[in-house]
Amino acid sequence: MPPKSQQTTPLGNFNYGSLQSLMVFFSVPASVVRPLLAGTGLEPGTFDGKALVNLNFERYAGFGSNYSSFVDEVEFNVVVYPRSRAGTEPALTVAQYMTGDDQSKTYGNYRINVPCDSPTAVQAGSSKYGEVKFVASFNFAVPDVNDPTVQTWWIRCYATPKAPKQQLPYIFDLQVNTNMAGMPAPGIAAFSPVPAYANLKVKGKKHMVTSARVIFGVFRSWFDTSGKTPIPPLPSGAVQLTVGDAKHVMQRQMAAVFKGNPPAVGVLLYESQPAAASGHTLLNNPIR
Repeated sequence: MPPKSQQTTPLGNFNYGSLQSLMVFFSVPASVVRPLLAGTGLEPGTFDGKALVNLNFERYAGFGSNYSSFVDEVEFNVVVYPRSRAGTEPALTVAQYMTGDDQSKTYGNYRINVPCDSPTAVQAGSSKYGEVKFVASFNFAVPDVNDPTVQTWWIRCYATPKAPKQQLPYIFDLQVNTNMAGMPAPGIAAFSPVPAYANLKVKGKKHMVTSARVIFGVFRSWFDTSGKTPIPPLPSGAVQLTVGDAKHVMQRQMAAVFKGNPPAVGVLLYESQPAAASGHTLLNNPIR
């Protein structure tokens, strides 16, 4: 007899008004992420013999009939697949995965933790979609069409709801330079849709939540495409990740996962196009 069909309950869509997403991937031993997946019904994917984690810095806008929201957050993800699908997951290298070759979309991000500077987004993501999310704050300087002088990425995450006016212990500090010498030539990756998995309690019972973020465009990519296994790391200095000293569970999780400074192996970047542009001109003749 054919297997019984899985019953599902749609939870609705969230449409982004704009999105900037920088995903930085690291190869780590599967043993360091397994404790974070205990009881989730998920298994770490294996690529070039190791698990993949990523830090996904996002800036996005959302609009509704009676609200406008602007959000900064970082997803601390491990790439996983449901244990119920064990044995059917495709065998992929790191490069194949980041190119978008998982056409089955079996693999997805499990958000170990998501610091976010919007209490509204934290409440919605946690209660409605099962994200592990908390109110945090950031200092950052990142490339933007309105400030072309900034060419590198810097993101610092604090456990406090407001960014401190003076230096305080932080959860992590991330710097990314996609323009430095020795970086792989930028490419294009058809990485969308981007699946994700979460757990949500409904009437006291844990359920799996699946999602797929459909990106209306391609990602720019930086990783070695030579096909070498394991994939060569990005050049030294291209990605600098420092786990801080803030007293927070995410700091402890990151300290365990990134112990020994595992290599950054790739970067994916999506940036939605501006919706409009306003040009301004000064007329040099004074008004008389």
